[in-house]
Amino acid sequence: MKDLYTIAKMGKGYMHYLELSPALVKRLTIDGNKRVICTLAGTIRLHAAVMKTKEGMHYVMIGSKYLRQLQLVAGKQVKATFTIDTSELQFPMPEELAEVLRTDPDAEEVFNRLTPGNKRGLMALVNMVKSVDKKIERALLIAEKIKRGVHAPQQIMKKDR
Repeated sequence: MKDLYTIAKMGKGYMHYLELSPALVKRLTIDGNKRVICTLAGTIRLHAAVMKTKEGMHYVMIGSKYLRQLQLVAGKQVKATFTIDTSELQFPMPEELAEVLRTDPDAEEVFNRLTPGNKRGLMALVNMVKSVDKKIERALLIAEKIKRGVHAPQQIMKKDR
């Protein structure tokens, strides 16, 4: 199997991706699965989704955070391996959110009933900030908002009126 990929840039923005071969996509998307674990340069392991363009090209997004860590830019090659993501949430649970949910049974109950996509989105909101204090602040905000019925990650950060 191919394990060297060229980092490509999507449009004029900051989105970077690795194009996947049809054979690899077929192997990874058994039974409709789209979640994978991508290991970059043998060191960085990330949870990702197999995406598809209108033209039929399959790809996996690579965050600029990971490109900076590996000192890579568009056009450079990177060794990457892909496996089917069999983890429970298919995304790393931030410690701060796990602790807030553990100490708030009502929020934990609501969180556990959310769709897998909403759970991943909420975990990503916490992971977006760097400082532990900000992560805790976000986790607390998420707990409060999901108890009030706001479940969509894109709605969580909106100011209450």
